Amino acid sequence: MNAIVKVRSGSVYVLLALSIVFVIVSAVITYNNTQEKKQSMDRVIRRYQSIGSSTQLLSLLKDMETGQRGYVITGDSDFLEPYNEARGMVAMQTDSLKKLLDGDEQQTYLLEDKIIAALQNKRRDLENTLAAVNTFGKDSAARRIHEKTGKAYMDTLTVLIRALVHREQTLLDRENKTLETNTRMEDNVRFLAFLLIGLTSAVALVTLALKQRNINTLVLNLKRANETLEHKVQVRTTQLVNANTAKDHFLGIASHDLKVPIAGVLGLISLMRLENTERSENDLQYLDYMEDACKTMQELVRNLLDINRIEQGQSQPRKTKVELASLLNKLNTEFSHAAEKKSLQWEVMPAEGTIHTDPDILQRILENLISNAFKFSSIGKTVKLNTVLRDDTVSFAVIDEGLGIPVDEMPNLFKKFQRLTNRPTAGEGSTGLGLSIVKELVSLLEGQISVTSVVGEGSTFVVTLPTVAPKKN
Repeated sequence: MNAIVKVRSGSVYVLLALSIVFVIVSAVITYNNTQEKKQSMDRVIRRYQSIGSSTQLLSLLKDMETGQRGYVITGDSDFLEPYNEARGMVAMQTDSLKKLLDGDEQQTYLLEDKIIAALQNKRRDLENTLAAVNTFGKDSAARRIHEKTGKAYMDTLTVLIRALVHREQTLLDRENKTLETNTRMEDNVRFLAFLLIGLTSAVALVTLALKQRNINTLVLNLKRANETLEHKVQVRTTQLVNANTAKDHFLGIASHDLKVPIAGVLGLISLMRLENTERSENDLQYLDYMEDACKTMQELVRNLLDINRIEQGQSQPRKTKVELASLLNKLNTEFSHAAEKKSLQWEVMPAEGTIHTDPDILQRILENLISNAFKFSSIGKTVKLNTVLRDDTVSFAVIDEGLGIPVDEMPNLFKKFQRLTNRPTAGEGSTGLGLSIVKELVSLLEGQISVTSVVGEGSTFVVTLPTVAPKKN
């Protein structure tokens, strides 16, 4: 079936190409014939006009001769009126005939060298006869008429004019035959073009019908394949949902179960410091390492729990009134020890006022940003928290003088598990989850987060949140 379709498709292209060729040839022939018809029609009209003018010229000469004889025989001058009229018009007809025959050397030669010469002889004969009447009387003029010289001139003119008319008629017939031949050729080419177009259309219809059958078969096969694929996708989706649910369940249990032993280890570290205040420097350094490792583990567990709650839709904000002064004092106290431990300058700009938001989520956002600022700041640098309260928004800016973020790493800044080229300055741990969690939590509070950074100079993270509760309908 496919081979037949391909053969027919090739035939369609061949026939279509031939149809186009014949259409173009037909258009060219039609254009040429149209131009030739215009020229031929002009020639035909001129032929008819020259025939009419020649016939008119012969008729005028006969009128002159009739008027002259009538005057000679009767002596009535009234016969001279048609003579004089015809005499004036003969010159006009001769000039008109010259223009009509211009371009035809043979006809022009016949007119100018023979017909006009014979015409002049005839006119002289007629004028001499009239002069004889006026000078010698009617008898002398009658004798000239009886000599039949004028008749010989008239017969010569008649023969010459008829020869001119005959040749014009011959040329006219030739023009008509040429037009008929060209018209037949044009009709034949048009017929072939339309025949090929019709044949092309018929073959194209058959080819399209066969292709449609193939398409319908392909669509049916594709539909069956889609049904099979949809079933597999549904099975796989169910498996993935179950696996994801099991993962979330395991992650939740594991994270909760890890919190208890980590808290226990931290408690033991504190107890060990209190029981023996005179421990060696190495022992105290080991306890610091253990404490840092436990806190890093706590942060990882906390981040995993946050991610798990966000993905399951369990972190819904519970907005209430929050006093800015109380929140900022709490953060200042919370990070003072960490700043002192790393020899950082920690500054919190005081702010007064009340906002409407979820205090736990907001504190989690700011803790993550401040913790990051501490991690990537060197000894002696400054970390600031500035707060600006406006009519309907509040902005928290965490500013550090740390390593800065390269421009090409900005697009990956808020993605999960992204480790950037910069590393914490004191070897602190980094899970790659903190900023992605911040991004999700800011969205939960219907806020926005932005960052500006210069490599080697530091970074500024700005969180902007609405401050008022939405109006209830």
